[in-house]
Amino acid sequence: MNVWYASCPPCRVEAPDLQAIHEEYADQGVAFIGINLRDGAGPAQAFEENYGITYPSIPDQQSEIMYKLRGVVAPNAVPTTLVLDHEGRVAGRISGAIDPSILRAMLDGVLEEAAS
Repeated sequence: MNVWYASCPPCRVEAPDLQAIHEEYADQGVAFIGINLRDGAGPAQAFEENYGITYPSIPDQQSEIMYKLRGVVAPNAVPTTLVLDHEGRVAGRISGAIDPSILRAMLDGVLEEAAS
């Protein structure tokens, strides 16, 4: 789960890496979803087209999703990426732009735990 908005500079930096990792892990059952905090449909769609994002994003302009994530995601931490395990529990969190190797290690850990 990645919290983002189109004019966020680190969100733009991490977008290609998130898409690449999404494609890399899709056949292992890993699902990606974006939570867009600020953008209307036009800017959000332009961002997704520009960066080739194919996983879905949910608009959250009223911060309803963010409210439910209080205590897990700081209200001003954008971007933030959460890795959830198979039971929906937070298994990892990255505040700020992702480091691809760290995100892969988190995903691998969740997949290994599920296989045990």
